[in-house]
Amino acid sequence: MLWMLIACVDYELGANHDVGPGDVACPTDRPDAYTVTPDESCLAEPTFGTFTPETEWEWRENPIHPGYDDIMATPAIANLTDDNADGLIDDHDVPDIVFTTFSGGAYTSPGALVAISGDGSGTLWSITSAGGVTPYGTGGVAVGDLDGDGLPEVCAAGVEQAVLCVHHNGEFKWAAGSETYTYGTPNLADLDADGLAEVVFGRQVFAHDGSLVGLGTAGIGGRSMSFAVDMDDDGQLEVVAGNAVYERDGTLVWSDGGSDGIPAVGDFDDDGRPDVIKVGGGVVTLTANDGTGVWSQSVPGGGSGGPPTIADFDGDGEPEVGVAGQAYYSVYDTDGSVLWSNEVSDYSSSVTGSSVFDFEGDGDAEVVYADEHTLWIFEGSTGTVLMAQDGHASGTLLEYPLIADVDGDGSTEIVVASNDYGIAGWNGITVIGDADHSWAPARPVWNQGAYHITNVNDDGSIPQEQVANWDQWNSFRAAGTPEGPEHWLANLAVGDLDSCLVECDAGAAVIWVAVENRGLRTVGSTTVSLHDDWGVLDQATAAATDPGEVTWAGPFSVEQASWGQHQLRAELTLPTDVEECDATDNSAWLGEWPCG
Repeated sequence: MLWMLIACVDYELGANHDVGPGDVACPTDRPDAYTVTPDESCLAEPTFGTFTPETEWEWRENPIHPGYDDIMATPAIANLTDDNADGLIDDHDVPDIVFTTFSGGAYTSPGALVAISGDGSGTLWSITSAGGVTPYGTGGVAVGDLDGDGLPEVCAAGVEQAVLCVHHNGEFKWAAGSETYTYGTPNLADLDADGLAEVVFGRQVFAHDGSLVGLGTAGIGGRSMSFAVDMDDDGQLEVVAGNAVYERDGTLVWSDGGSDGIPAVGDFDDDGRPDVIKVGGGVVTLTANDGTGVWSQSVPGGGSGGPPTIADFDGDGEPEVGVAGQAYYSVYDTDGSVLWSNEVSDYSSSVTGSSVFDFEGDGDAEVVYADEHTLWIFEGSTGTVLMAQDGHASGTLLEYPLIADVDGDGSTEIVVASNDYGIAGWNGITVIGDADHSWAPARPVWNQGAYHITNVNDDGSIPQEQVANWDQWNSFRAAGTPEGPEHWLANLAVGDLDSCLVECDAGAAVIWVAVENRGLRTVGSTTVSLHDDWGVLDQATAAATDPGEVTWAGPFSVEQASWGQHQLRAELTLPTDVEECDATDNSAWLGEWPCG
C-alpha cells in the first residue's frame, strides 16, 4: 500500500498530527485501531486425511487402587508433568488424562481421582481422599492453573464439600462449598480478568483460593454444568447456569422463567453476542442474549437430553445443535428444525453428550458419540454412520468422548471413557487414533466438561481475558485450534501510516505503521522494519493480530536526512511458522517526506 504524505493535512489512509511550537512533543500512545475485512478466500488447499480409526492404547486397571477402574464421567486432558525436564509444565510436555472412577457399581458413592499419561505409559497418581474430602466416583473434573504460578490444579466434585482441588501431583490444595452435586462438573474461568481463575460449580463461584465469592438464586446448569463467558461484552465474565445468568458475586442478570437445563452458548442471530442453548426435561431451548425465548423443541425419541454440542455441522456457516436423547441422536438447525436424527441406545440415563471435529480436514465436521453399547462417528451434515465401534459399554451419565492430540504425535485422538459394571464391554479409558496418522491436528488440551476452544490456553493456563469463542468458532464442546482450521491462512499487510509532525522543525518525523491481518488466521507478534537503500534504519514489534484486526508498530523517529536521501519502505517479518495467502503486501514504500 502506497502513501503520498502531505505535511499538516489528513490523508486517506492515515493522519498527520500538526502541533504548534508551544505544544508538547509527539504522543507515544498507539493511534486508534481500525478494522479490515478478512478475505474469505485466504485458504490453503486442504490436505485430506483418511478415516481409518484404530485403538492406540487402553487403561483397564488402576494399579494404585485396584477395582477403581470404571468411568462414567467426562475426563479432562491437560499437562500435569514436566516430561521434557525443562522446568516447566506446558504444551511442550506429553498431555495427561484426569478422571474420576468408581468400583463395584457404586457410582453415586465416593471414588478415586486418577491421572494417567496421555501416551499410555502409565498411571501418575490415584487418590481417594485429600484434606479429608473424597471425590465423587462419577463427578466431573476440570484442570487449569488457578493461581498463575505456572502449575496446573485439578478440581473435582466432592462429597463432604462441593469442590475438591488438588495440585498437579494430587496433593491437597483446598476444598469448599456446601452445595454438593453427585454428578457435578466444576468449570474454570477468570471472571474478573485479574489473572487469577475462579471455579464455577452450579450456582456457586469460588476464588482461586477456595473462598466463596458468589452464590446465585436460580438455576445450577441442569446437573451442575454451569460455566462462564462474557455475555454482555463488558470485559467481565458472567455465569451461565441453565435458566439463569449471574454476575461473579451471584447477582442475577436474568432468568428465563423456565426450568433449569444443561447449557451451551453460541451466536445464533449473528449479533456478535452469545445466545444460550439449554437441554433438560426432554426439551431443547434457545434463549436470546437478553433472556428472551426464541424456540423450544422436544428431544426426538424421548429422554431428558444430554449436554448440547454446538458447531457448524453442515458447513453452511451457521451454528447447529447436537443433542442425544433416549433413542436418537439429533441435530437441530439454527431455527430449531431437526436436520437429522440417528437411532442410538441410551435408556439408562438419556443425558449423555457428544463432541465434534473435522478429522479429515475437508471442511465437513464429524460427530463423536458413545451410548450404552457403541462408539459412533456420524457425518455432521447428513448423519451418515462413519463408524459404529462395538465393545464400548456404559451405564451412562453425562459423559462424552474427548478429541485432542493426547500423546503429542501431531495427530488427533479420541478419548473414550467406559464402565462394565452393568453392561459387558470395555472399562476404563480407550484411546483411538487414525491408522495413517492423517487426522487433522487438534489441541493437546480439553480441560473441562463445558469446554469451548477459548476457555483455556494450550499450556493449561486460564486466559485472563477470554476471547469470545462465538466470534471465530461459534462452537461449544467442539474441537479445533485457537488459530482456526488447518486450511485457514493469514495475510499480513503494511497498512496505514500515522505521523506526528511536531519534530519537523528539528528535521525529524515520528511515525507509526499499521499491520493489517486481511486473512483468516491469527498471527503472533510481527517485526516491522524501516529500510532505506543501505539497510535497516529502525524496527519495532507489532503485537499478535487477529483476522480483520490491526495492530500498530512504533513509534519510529526518522530524520529528514535519512528519509530525503533515500526511499524508505516498511517491511514485515512474520513468525517462521506462518503461511500466508499473499506475501506481496508485506512491504510498502512510505512515499514523500511527511513534513512537506
